[in-house]
Amino acid sequence: MNKLILIMIDGISAKQFHKMRDKLPHLNRLAQQGTQVSSLTPEVCGTSYPGRTSMIVGRPPSEHGIYGNKIWDGNVFRWSNPYDVRTETIASLTHEAGGKVFNMGFGMVRPEDCSVYLSPWWVDDVMIRGRDDQAHEANKYWTMKGKNLDPEQRLDQVGLSKDDIVNPMDNRSRMLELGSLADFQLIEMAAKLIESGQTPNLLLLEIAVTDYYLHQFGTDNPNTELSLRIADAQVGTLIERLRNAGQLEQYNFAIMSDHGHTLMEEAIHCDLLLPEGTRWSSEGSMLFVHPRSAAEATEVTKRLLAEGMELWSEPLLPDDLKSEMLVFSCPEGQYISFETDLKSTGKVRGISKYRSNHGMRPGTEEDYRFCIFSGPNVPQQTVDFAEAIQIAPTIAAILGVETPWTATSII
Repeated sequence: MNKLILIMIDGISAKQFHKMRDKLPHLNRLAQQGTQVSSLTPEVCGTSYPGRTSMIVGRPPSEHGIYGNKIWDGNVFRWSNPYDVRTETIASLTHEAGGKVFNMGFGMVRPEDCSVYLSPWWVDDVMIRGRDDQAHEANKYWTMKGKNLDPEQRLDQVGLSKDDIVNPMDNRSRMLELGSLADFQLIEMAAKLIESGQTPNLLLLEIAVTDYYLHQFGTDNPNTELSLRIADAQVGTLIERLRNAGQLEQYNFAIMSDHGHTLMEEAIHCDLLLPEGTRWSSEGSMLFVHPRSAAEATEVTKRLLAEGMELWSEPLLPDDLKSEMLVFSCPEGQYISFETDLKSTGKVRGISKYRSNHGMRPGTEEDYRFCIFSGPNVPQQTVDFAEAIQIAPTIAAILGVETPWTATSII
């Protein structure tokens, strides 16, 4: 079985990568040496958890079940977690084939499918009660308490511990700097394991703080440029550590984002527009509603259509939810975020809480993702366009792992 390192760099659109690639020497070199996908489709919708899941599952959201950051659990919309993924993943298939899987902070992977598992550093952000109207019991899955995360004590053997990773949520006033540090620490821990002779077949990593920078500062801001330059330096650090350990030529790389980002200045305040008590979840420009009655469904549809929004009819939801849920989108060419009126303006329309956001109407260019495959088992070529469900089959093809997926490999 071959070896591959998957690195998710959060929120970097294809457009932003092309614009900045000359300032990102390590990523640019990998793209030139391997297969660069100029535009990779986002999921429907293009937000974080569906995007992360698409990297490891060669099936659409209607099958794997992660159709949004939040999913309907029968009573409320709550944050999805790795145990909500309904299908096999490249991690589980690699593990079953006898390969070693190290998960160092990548979301949507179960520890049962890994030889070593470290939770994402942003887990506490999901757990914070303020992010939900009420914290849900299923959110506790993200802590992975009671799970065997390192059955062969690989971290202990090299003097490492999950407690070595800083928790950026301990000091939210410095969350951006500490998030960059946490990303670095996870990459360094992965490098130390490989340097020690513990070489996984599949290594899963995230550089997650870039998304936080994008939300706060927008796409065209020096702070956001800084975060991307740091991400590139982190990739370069890993490459040099592998080279110094004599392992670089053994590893392929798959590096991409989970979604894009762009200015979405206008917001629709659903808490003011929709009937009182309506159960809804916002995914950027996509809105999920679970009506309590046919009358409420009619009224919700009437109000949203009156604001110029559209019912989304293309496949997205699992079969068991199709008849229960309504999905809306802003019109093509518009950048509108469905939100709560956090500033108490009392107006249905207002200014978005974010400088930049994701989850745009599918097909929006700014939500396309950058994607690079590079390494000894990857050809040198440029692919103009690929679908998100092709990522996992491509990783499987590089590793040499058999899968049940019908989606084809990009290479």
